[in-house]
Amino acid sequence: MSQWLDWAKQLQALSQAGHAYSTDKYDLERFDSVADIAHKMLAELSDTPVEKVQNLFIPETGYPTPKVDVRAGVLKDNKILLVREREDNKWTLPGGWGDVCETPTQGVIREVYEESGYVVDNARLVAIKDRAVHDYRPIFPFHIYKMFFLCDFVSGEALTNIEISEIGFFERSNIPELSLSRVLPQDIDMIFESYHNPTQQVMVD
Repeated sequence: MSQWLDWAKQLQALSQAGHAYSTDKYDLERFDSVADIAHKMLAELSDTPVEKVQNLFIPETGYPTPKVDVRAGVLKDNKILLVREREDNKWTLPGGWGDVCETPTQGVIREVYEESGYVVDNARLVAIKDRAVHDYRPIFPFHIYKMFFLCDFVSGEALTNIEISEIGFFERSNIPELSLSRVLPQDIDMIFESYHNPTQQVMVD
């Protein structure tokens, strides 16, 4: 039953993400259909009327909670992995939104592979930062917790995609222009410090 519950939650999350990023009328209708299937699955699994389940998924209602962004610090030959976002043509640590039914470490490992083509493992938490109290720009209308991990490089080849135009490893003294919506210079310094001082305490603020 647990696996079916996860699948239903993932369908609901796909539907919600589709509504967030699509403007096509027919695509939106398809995402509504996906949500309807997810609600019926959840109703069947919980022996609950489907109308009650649907009311649980009204977007942005109920108690507001922060979104979660996961970012990976990957070092190789004392150089840090950065990816160049097509959206603003600037560089960042690989990462993105955490996914439903996925642990933070699974998410950050997946994000590195999807955004760079590289396989990493052994993700260790370096920091949890409240985006609103740091100098990330622009300011977002919703609250975000940013989770930074230090990961070990394993293998792979650089592969660009629809979101990423370039991939590279950079020395600490030669960091390119950063996407300040996603990562700050002090985040890069923090990753290097954690790499060289593995017993360093996790930063939380």
